[in-house]
Amino acid sequence: MDTKHEQIVAHMIREVERGHIRSGHKLPSVRALAQMFSCSPNTVVRAYQTLERDDVIYPVPKSGYYLVEGRGPASERTETEPIDFASTTPRGDFLPFQEMEHCLRKAISLYKEELFGYTDPKGISSLRNELSRYFHAQQMFAKPDQIAVVTGAQQAFSILTRMPFPGEEGRAVLVEQPTYFGFLAAARVAGCPVIGIHRDEHGIDLEVLESYFCSGQIKLFYTVPRFLNPLGTSYSLEQKRRIADLARQYDVYIVEDDYLADLEEDSKVDPLYALDQSDHVIYVKSFSKTILPGIRMGAVLLPDRLLDPFIRHKNAADISSPILSQGALELYIKSGMYKRHAARIREHYREKMHYAIEVCARVFGSGIHYTCPSSGVFITIRLPQYVKASALQDRLLQRSISVTNVDQHLLPENQRNDRIRLCIIGVEKPRIEAGMIVIEEEIRRLERRMR
Repeated sequence: MDTKHEQIVAHMIREVERGHIRSGHKLPSVRALAQMFSCSPNTVVRAYQTLERDDVIYPVPKSGYYLVEGRGPASERTETEPIDFASTTPRGDFLPFQEMEHCLRKAISLYKEELFGYTDPKGISSLRNELSRYFHAQQMFAKPDQIAVVTGAQQAFSILTRMPFPGEEGRAVLVEQPTYFGFLAAARVAGCPVIGIHRDEHGIDLEVLESYFCSGQIKLFYTVPRFLNPLGTSYSLEQKRRIADLARQYDVYIVEDDYLADLEEDSKVDPLYALDQSDHVIYVKSFSKTILPGIRMGAVLLPDRLLDPFIRHKNAADISSPILSQGALELYIKSGMYKRHAARIREHYREKMHYAIEVCARVFGSGIHYTCPSSGVFITIRLPQYVKASALQDRLLQRSISVTNVDQHLLPENQRNDRIRLCIIGVEKPRIEAGMIVIEEEIRRLERRMR
């Protein structure tokens, strides 16, 4: 790092701490700082990129850089400033509002005639063509006719738990424990019997999985191979291959929820769908966490024999997904904006997760067990004996820190009240460490009290 680069970073930090730059204020232009420090614009850009990686500033396309909310003078911040490890909603300054506004305006112009009617329940053909190309780049060779556009992944889960499967009469849904609570809710409302299989940071017992598959009682297996919510961990390639092979061997369908695929930093890591040789994997992709949650767009890649029943159930639910959201997503992907935004958030969350794991090692040491994901946004902490997650939640709320009880992700018979989940998606780096220090303090306080 050269001297000018260091000088610019230090100068901007001083300006923030002195209150000369306030939250939401625009920073000096690259050209102005280059003149001030007698350096090249590239040096200023690299300094701003350093501040952006440290969650001090954020860029607004075609506008400039701005100070992140809450990063004003130290005198304006207090120890009671809320730290939200429970929310899974990205920070507002990290969402592509202006880009999506442009795409929505363009979609209104392009699809103004379709606004007066209904579209194909599968989704508009131009979007499905674009999605087919997008998935091809990830080694998933689905034709446009095998893709169904859904109003968010949750709609896909609702349909899949309700619709008939070949020879499914009287069969149950198998889920990992823990798993995404939204799928559990969909199965519960649909009246599906649900069976759990234990999963930890090392994966699942494949012999136990085989015993369930060969029992004949499983309608489908719902799995989150990558960055499981709440553990944050992923299956190995060998585990995914074995799961796909068992599905073929015992004719069991798999629902693969790949909601954070865009955070995968290793381009050679294939989803289960790419390893499936027998058309037993149903792939569900959400765009909510990477674009805007309110857009409510997702895609499902279906085996040919399941496509018609899926579309019939979708047509009965909403006739067709919103045309403006579909058009905006098509334009966002086709223009290359989505690819650039995905690369940005992938790097951002990778660095943030690595930082969070370093903080865990420093604050918790070896006395408190926690998961160590390579990327993603979730970390699970297993509490010491006698410390209850619900009691810790209450204590932390009194100190303005929100966390999630992992029991929310478990079937009633598997709930132990012994783990909490931290989501780093909306917490800035300095606040991550501050929050974890308080969590460790409260765990130790409860531990002493309960002994």
